Amino acid sequence: MTLKRLLIITLLITLAWIALSATPFYMHHLREPIEEVLFIRIRDELSGGTKNYVRNTVNVANYRGSRLIVISLDTSGGNVGSVEGIMSILDESKIPVVVFVEPFRAISGGTYVLMAAHIAVMKSGSQIGSCQPVSSTGKPITEQKYVNYLAGLMRSHAWLHSRNETAAELFVTENLNLHAEEAFRFKVIDLIAEDLQDTLSKLTNYVLVKYKDGETLRFILISKEEMDKYKVIQSWDFKNINEATVREFRSTVEFLPLPSFLFEYPIVLSLPIALLFPYVYPVLVVPMLSLTVSPSLEILVALFSGVNGAIGVGCVFLVLLKKRNAT
Repeated sequence: MTLKRLLIITLLITLAWIALSATPFYMHHLREPIEEVLFIRIRDELSGGTKNYVRNTVNVANYRGSRLIVISLDTSGGNVGSVEGIMSILDESKIPVVVFVEPFRAISGGTYVLMAAHIAVMKSGSQIGSCQPVSSTGKPITEQKYVNYLAGLMRSHAWLHSRNETAAELFVTENLNLHAEEAFRFKVIDLIAEDLQDTLSKLTNYVLVKYKDGETLRFILISKEEMDKYKVIQSWDFKNINEATVREFRSTVEFLPLPSFLFEYPIVLSLPIALLFPYVYPVLVVPMLSLTVSPSLEILVALFSGVNGAIGVGCVFLVLLKKRNAT
């Protein structure tokens, strides 16, 4: 067999394995959501690592076809870039996300994340607010341009999810603080619950609706009887969600922040890992992360195919290297 023919065969096998490894990742589009709630806990400041953790959670939930994502949140805030990144991830999630403030508070950046959730829930006695931006030294930032932007960010997300826009803005401009009962009374949140199971039990009577308001689309959590009042574009029925299996996603693999680090510094974009990661992530990393939640044949096939695809790529490089040395 000639070297050229060997190279072609190796390349075709590699492409076949890569295609096979990618197929399971997209199979969630072909099936109904499974009776599963993916659950995570955030107890630290909101950082780049937290943003990656939330992104991985959303991607794993999409991969698995989970019905719902629940984020248990207790934080004193975090840096603006990470908070905005988390909000964007929630905005883009195709699976509804519940942010449940427990046991104590989600102040500052935590309140921004709560406002970006499809469903906002607080534990009795918990607190939100105090969202005025501060510098790295803790000094309040009063520059109008900056404050107005963050107030608009908060208000726009409250509007998007049909919540109290005035209160959302006051979180930033006046450092408003609300406990759970006040937040519910002023329609800043959707529910008050004592724990995760209580949250799911109360949700079973509700439907999340994406509806048309003029030329724009908004979300609202309502009872089924209220659906006729809205121009419904899409809906998520939470009937019997309290009977779904709750699976906690604990994976916080340390190397996962590496891609964001690499892309922040263009000088290292020449590294193969930085260029290949966007392609490796869905076909190899996400199935591996999903395996930490619970194993399945689909995940194992994806991992097996991804590894073989990587081996195939290695073989192509070896053949090319051998050809180069031969010349």
